[in-house]
Amino acid sequence: MARFSRPGGGMSRLKKDPLRPLRPEERLHLERLSRALGLPAALVARAKVLLAVANGYSYSAAAHLAGRRTGDAVAALVSLFNRQGLTAIEPRHAGGPAVLYDAAAKERILTEFHQKPDRERDGTATWSLTTLQRALRRAPDGLPFVSTYTIWCVLHESGLSWQRDRSWCKTGAAMRRRKRGGVVVEVEVHDPDAAAKKALIEQAYTEGPRLGLAVWGMDEAGPYQAIPQPGICWQPWTCPVRYPHEYLRHGTAKLLTLFHPSTGTVRVKGVRSCPNAVLHTWLKQQLQTILASLPQVAVLSEADNRASWERWQAGLTVTPTLIANLPPLRLLLIMDNLAGHKTRAFVEWLFMHGVMPLYTPLSGSWLNMTESVQRILIHRALDGTAPTSPEDIMHWLEETARGWNADPTPFIWAGRRHLRRQRAYLRRHPQGGSGACTTRPIRRRPVALTYTGTRAK
Repeated sequence: MARFSRPGGGMSRLKKDPLRPLRPEERLHLERLSRALGLPAALVARAKVLLAVANGYSYSAAAHLAGRRTGDAVAALVSLFNRQGLTAIEPRHAGGPAVLYDAAAKERILTEFHQKPDRERDGTATWSLTTLQRALRRAPDGLPFVSTYTIWCVLHESGLSWQRDRSWCKTGAAMRRRKRGGVVVEVEVHDPDAAAKKALIEQAYTEGPRLGLAVWGMDEAGPYQAIPQPGICWQPWTCPVRYPHEYLRHGTAKLLTLFHPSTGTVRVKGVRSCPNAVLHTWLKQQLQTILASLPQVAVLSEADNRASWERWQAGLTVTPTLIANLPPLRLLLIMDNLAGHKTRAFVEWLFMHGVMPLYTPLSGSWLNMTESVQRILIHRALDGTAPTSPEDIMHWLEETARGWNADPTPFIWAGRRHLRRQRAYLRRHPQGGSGACTTRPIRRRPVALTYTGTRAK
């Protein structure tokens, strides 16, 4: 909450129209506006002025607290607020050319925007500024002189922006086919533990190594077809690689991957198909090799040891049941939310060997850093090639992984982008009373020369 110290006992002139008492909802709204960082400065200043006057400050002192030099306009603002309420602090037209597009015109622009374009009439499936302008000018009840800049301003004020489609779904939700009344329909299903799973995985990336736990990710990639693959390579001028317009499909291959982000090393295996018998057999062999190379951990009491396991199930409503005799926790394994990764026999095997599985939420594969290293390996191994069998794909992927391991690149969660944001924040100057910052130090003015109101004790 915004806090203002009480004024001293100085005398002030009798106000002709003093500020009426604020209702609780009005005070709450003004306090939120006074802390806002992305709103117009005039709106924030008006909210601070009204709060200061409500807390007993004189008009001049309230103006100075809000960063204004004089309090001439405070009396008018207070009088307007008494008559109109919160609408009095909203920005108004402050001179200049007359406003051509009022609220009705803006509503007309938004109405046209929310209508689906007609491909035959509008020539598009999605609105751009130009096509929307053309539709508004052509409509009988439209706006014949509207500009693309006006349309952009209206859409931006409504919270809309020009964006590319995102390849990832909304984390924790997905569309599934379900039978309802004998008819197959598409419904949206939700993962109730999405937020908790995300928090546990991020905690594993950032705190797992500090706690002495190895953090690995596992994922399956593919299938990849044994056909000519597009790619970029060095060629003589005007002599690009040309692919045949007819080719045979020689089958598909998949890639099983274990990835250690802290060191960047990968363990891969190319397969034709990936049933549980193939996946679990390979994964158990690799995990046993990894566990054998880990240092020994300190022996904890039974209660502390179980607490160290249960820590990685915090916040989950559906959890696999931990076995009775738990060994020391040694490794965290991040996997996709697939049914084959949750079989009882496989999960109990993980528990018996000191491995805690952490599953990504529904539509949350982006939390598995193994996805990133797989994309790199696949592009390096297959771009611009023409495999003639699935064995070629498997062999090239495994060779590329061995080359990667010769000079691996460690991965970190929330890396350079997060650090850039932190550095940008440190370059700012935090201000008292809220979360506001400035990009440069505020010049200190001589108090005796600029402050004319009553002083606070």
